[in-house]
Amino acid sequence: MADEPLPRVWFNATPEVDYYAALNVSRSATADEVRKAFFALSREFHPDKTKHTDEANQEYPRLDRAYKVLSSAPLRLAYDNYGERGVLALEEDKKADWTLGTYVATDAEVEERVRVLLRRWNEKHIQAQFLSHTDCEVSIDATDFVRFPLFSLRQIFNKDHRMISISQMVMRQSTNIQVSPNTTFVLGGYLYDKDGLGLGALTCGINYVTADPAALRIYLSSEMGWTPKLSVHLEQPMSSTTSCFLMPKLTTDGLDMTVGVHHVLRLSPTLPLQASMLFSLHDGLKSSLQYQDESIEAGTSLAIQNDGPHLGVNLKKQVTSHTSAKVGVDASLGNVGMVLTTTSQVSRRSRVSIALRLALQGINLRFGLARGNVRFAIPIAIAPLSTATAWNTFFAATLPFVVSAVVRQVLRPAQKRKQLRQVQSEHARRISYLMEARRCALAQQTLMARTAKKETTEAGIEILVARYGKHPTTAQDGLPSSIEDVNIDVTIPLRFFLHDGRLHLQATSKAGLLGFYDPCIGLYDPQVPKDGPQLYIRYAYDGNVYEATFLDQQEVVLPSVHAQPMGPVGHVL
Repeated sequence: MADEPLPRVWFNATPEVDYYAALNVSRSATADEVRKAFFALSREFHPDKTKHTDEANQEYPRLDRAYKVLSSAPLRLAYDNYGERGVLALEEDKKADWTLGTYVATDAEVEERVRVLLRRWNEKHIQAQFLSHTDCEVSIDATDFVRFPLFSLRQIFNKDHRMISISQMVMRQSTNIQVSPNTTFVLGGYLYDKDGLGLGALTCGINYVTADPAALRIYLSSEMGWTPKLSVHLEQPMSSTTSCFLMPKLTTDGLDMTVGVHHVLRLSPTLPLQASMLFSLHDGLKSSLQYQDESIEAGTSLAIQNDGPHLGVNLKKQVTSHTSAKVGVDASLGNVGMVLTTTSQVSRRSRVSIALRLALQGINLRFGLARGNVRFAIPIAIAPLSTATAWNTFFAATLPFVVSAVVRQVLRPAQKRKQLRQVQSEHARRISYLMEARRCALAQQTLMARTAKKETTEAGIEILVARYGKHPTTAQDGLPSSIEDVNIDVTIPLRFFLHDGRLHLQATSKAGLLGFYDPCIGLYDPQVPKDGPQLYIRYAYDGNVYEATFLDQQEVVLPSVHAQPMGPVGHVL
């Protein structure tokens, strides 16, 4: 019997430590409240004040770290705004000793310094990871090869009588360099070769886009080569659905001016459309209308240029999650053509495509490969469209589907194996985290046991049973715990947190409390709070037994008027 597939997990990285939860103080706690909470916990967790030295040596640094961060105003501000990464950035700063609680700095100075440090930190990590785009297209003329296949195969290594030739080749390369949050510098170039005649150019540009959707967007580009060009793209949003743009371009032929508008319209609640129209002094009038949803993309275009009108219609269908099919028809005064395209995603970043074009000018086959931002295409001219080339037409028409089927049969198992390895890796990381988190929680509960036992003898409420995790109310008490449990026993930690016969836990995730961890982490979508862990408490108060269940982010205050009574003490199991 085949192994059952592993379920999906949401576990990309180890969660950060919540310093506020570690000290059980609110985010608005004063420095004096933080100090009192730390000193109270130190009486149980300091290695010199407990007989459990090994556990204390492992767990006390966590409390010390939390107090160090929250007692320093600059570090606490950085932690509140940027998390642990902001704290590390300040600690590594050589400009000042931000760890001193007496350091005087305004909030604005701290925030500005953290932003500068994080920007430098990010620049170091992405210094060699500029966003680059590469396109390469090699056009091949194989008409003679298709007409005389046997002769062509015999002469394939004879360079004087080779029946396949490269008609043209185009290579483009560009790199986006982030200069500032709003400005991007684009540096690139291209090479073009046709029938032995080659030329190239160096291109550069600046894109300025602000976070304000109503602000003007500016794209400046220049080309230095055989025919120098300078162009500016100015786009101004007029409303949430309409934007206008102006594109002056200066070339060796003079000044060209293009104006246009882009508009989003909705003919019905289920029919959103995107329409655009632009007019150029040199290129004439162009317009397009696009529709897109989860599985279908459709569009039509109309252009009136110097060589006459051009009309195009295309439809794209997402057949499966990794395969799509597209059909397009274009017509002009001199030609009519139809294009059939199939695209298959062979990995997370790689795609292959095959397109067949049937036109009055001939039959063309196009192979494409894309890996990230690198695209490679090979258009192949096969034969003129006529009855004499029926076999060639049949061959060209069936080849894309045959190759697509081969790709699915050969590459899909490899893709599934890769996805399986990724899921197994996520499960392994989750299990590794749970083992360490469980070890730490048990060590912390060992250090809490003495105070927890003392709190049960004082007046007020008495914690009878407490469980944290998924479906905590249905757990069976008394069973031995394991790493596979979806809820854990947190009776000792809650007894430890009792103060004057009352229990108060802050409105934050309970997974960060001492003695706690999230046993069902990765088994639920973190964007859906109702699927997260819950805290179940059964307690005795004033001779009666009560029970209450709290959400993970909910504040806990006991005794509570919302708790459900279960019966008198001694009559409830």
